[in-house]
Amino acid sequence: MATGGYGTGDTVGKQKGHPAKEGYTGKSGREIIHIQIGKCGNAIGHEFWKDLCEEHHIETKNEKDRGCYMGDTHSAETGHLDVFFNEGKSDGSRTRWVPRAILMDTNMGDLATFAQDTGIGDLYRPENIIGNDESSGNCYAKAFHTEGPDLADRCLEMVRKEVEKCECLQGVQFTHSASGGTGTGLTGLVLKTLRDYLDSKSKCVMQSFVLAPAPGISDVVLEPYNSALCFQDLLEYTDQVFLFDNQALSEICQKALEQDMPKMKNLNNVIAMCMSGITACLRFTGPLNADLRKLQTNLVPFKNAHFLINGLAPLTAESSKKYRPHGNVLDLAQQMFSKDNVTVKCDPLNPGDEFHGILKARFLASWASWRGGFKTKDVDQVLYDIQKTGSRYDKFFPDWIPNSIASNICSHHHPERGDSVVFTSNNTAIHEVFDRAIKNWDIMYKSKSYLHVFEQDGISVQDMLESRNIVQYISDEYCEFARWEDKMFEDVSMPGQRPVIRDRAVENPEQQKVAEELQELMDGRMFITQVDPRAGR
Repeated sequence: MATGGYGTGDTVGKQKGHPAKEGYTGKSGREIIHIQIGKCGNAIGHEFWKDLCEEHHIETKNEKDRGCYMGDTHSAETGHLDVFFNEGKSDGSRTRWVPRAILMDTNMGDLATFAQDTGIGDLYRPENIIGNDESSGNCYAKAFHTEGPDLADRCLEMVRKEVEKCECLQGVQFTHSASGGTGTGLTGLVLKTLRDYLDSKSKCVMQSFVLAPAPGISDVVLEPYNSALCFQDLLEYTDQVFLFDNQALSEICQKALEQDMPKMKNLNNVIAMCMSGITACLRFTGPLNADLRKLQTNLVPFKNAHFLINGLAPLTAESSKKYRPHGNVLDLAQQMFSKDNVTVKCDPLNPGDEFHGILKARFLASWASWRGGFKTKDVDQVLYDIQKTGSRYDKFFPDWIPNSIASNICSHHHPERGDSVVFTSNNTAIHEVFDRAIKNWDIMYKSKSYLHVFEQDGISVQDMLESRNIVQYISDEYCEFARWEDKMFEDVSMPGQRPVIRDRAVENPEQQKVAEELQELMDGRMFITQVDPRAGR
């Protein structure tokens, strides 16, 4: 079973040689810079910071103590505030903690809505709020070429300053939409700018939490063109991308949480819970710890296949909580695999239909982020039972990536959901998202409508066609993985017998070579049978 094992020797509270200062917590030295772009990205990020302040006991209501840590200084549950917060002004007894966040938009009115929030808004550093009133007009080209360059330069300068304050920058994360102009164009420009800068300075992880176009729900006319250009940037400049969409989030709120008329705040809160769950292992210690690099390494088994889906558990209405066992590992595992708990519209448990040409979904890689008082033994056993031969989910886990579910356990439970788990997977069903984007792009391009809007701001028709082909490439790549045979060898009845390669599983010389190498390893002839006598010298 693949599990996280990143240890930390940090201390919390009083450190040797330093007086204990109220509000001081042990440092992890694994900082993350958070950048939220556009109206959608800022709304998601705002909910995320609310979650973090609640989890880390950062005061947001009392004006006098706003931004100060209000919990037990010597408690191990304090966590590592320095992952997402910078130390601000200290009056000797309390330290103010400032979010390591950069807010960007081409509409200052929308930025003011979040910055003037009497709770969280007062925590943001004013210099890190970057914007203008020019508007992107919901057009990627205008945000990327016309209004974006000045804002991107200012963002780069802010990032430089933040990097200099970090002991060991671990990553940069974005929240944005893949539909509007600012969320796509300005994000693409910032991604390109930071990738050029950070690649020469460090090997930090670039990750993005993206609200993808939802099927049948759109209020942006240029969404098909914007989303294709955005996916191209995400493919080239990010290491991992977590996808969400409003339809899946609405269904979660209505069906699972039994909210009759969910507001955008409720939808964003589901995304924020996923974000806090994924990053919990960096902010709090536990039996099994991990970091962003380990997360990215486990979740991306193939180059360019780094588009991920999330499942969250428990998602239960208040009226139904009494019918579910609290903190039961098996119950949470069953929920996290359910397609009703997936935060983007696709079916990760699609059995497929060869007659109608529907591909079977496969889990290429997965990561379960557990939060609460779980035992390592129980988690490992449940995850093993899910993947073992003959289980209900066995057909969705190909044997050419064995033990593909990694995990971490964070002892600090979620303040709203209690003992919970966020299940992130690299699943071939994600091609459905890109297929919908391609279909909508083709419909709009058929009439050549709105092409002049992009051309007048510096993006040619050829560039747009290239972005469409790249989205097709992403979809084709995932479809190819879905077509591969689950098993490379025939079932072997006798132990120690040489495995027989399945003819259907080999489609090209490269696969034949890999199969032959695995065959030699599995027949026992290449096992070490004799100890080198020099080893004991």
